[in-house]
Amino acid sequence: MLSASEFTRVLEDPSLRRERYAAMLPAFYTHATDAYRGHWADSFHLPPFQEGQSLSEALTAQERRLARVAGLRAGMRALDVGCGVGGPALTIAGYSGAHVTGINIVPWQLETAEKRAAAQGLRNLTGFLNADMMALPFEDGTFDVAFSFDAICHAPDKDTVYAEIARVLKPGGVFVGADWLCADGLTGPEYQEWIEPVCVSSALPDVLSLCQMVSGLTRAGFLIDDYCDLAAHGDMGPNWQIFEQAAATLTEPRPAGKELMYQHCLSTARAGRAGKFIIGYWSARKPTD
Repeated sequence: MLSASEFTRVLEDPSLRRERYAAMLPAFYTHATDAYRGHWADSFHLPPFQEGQSLSEALTAQERRLARVAGLRAGMRALDVGCGVGGPALTIAGYSGAHVTGINIVPWQLETAEKRAAAQGLRNLTGFLNADMMALPFEDGTFDVAFSFDAICHAPDKDTVYAEIARVLKPGGVFVGADWLCADGLTGPEYQEWIEPVCVSSALPDVLSLCQMVSGLTRAGFLIDDYCDLAAHGDMGPNWQIFEQAAATLTEPRPAGKELMYQHCLSTARAGRAGKFIIGYWSARKPTD
């Protein structure tokens, strides 16, 4: 585990965030996991809201929607890339009847996922593995479907992740998900003003734009069925409000970890409300030949 001073140094240097991501992420989630669970329970992603929906309802609806888009059903095998504490994997396994394998580079989060699976009676439909999405420990053509919720943004080389996912999917396999992105067309100074503070406080090496994400998926050989800013599917505003409310609870004095979460909440809400930071959605397929 990184020392507090090393962790701060890594966060503040984009090159170190890329080089030392495997140590940076467990350090970040020692601070973020409880904060996230306090607001998002076991599903660490930002959903679109329909009128009148609670956060729990919006999260579940988004997870089930992706399961339907992917065509998941009993007898199929799915991979959850960056599964966190297992919320989406458990929802999708229970909803679809498919078997879901979740991978996560933060080993102690997997203990929570396994306990939740046992509590929900889903151990037979789920498995959780400590693994790096940059080098997936599976044979070629293992899975029918891969999905990811707001996690690939943590990888230092998204092209490598996309290629690894394509490798482990069967021909014709589906890859669906959402991720933290920046708006298309930002200038360098705009990226530094709006997005770099999000990266520093969220342990992100960098973030792609929507068009860059689509280009990366295409380079990996995927056929793109759909992509958009997730705001096209509903209201993203309640997510920014949740971040702002969370920041308001982090009163002074704020030790280093608490200050990091404060800046994380403020910078994400600020950039999200300005439309500079977005959640991108995609649905893609691996060719059959």
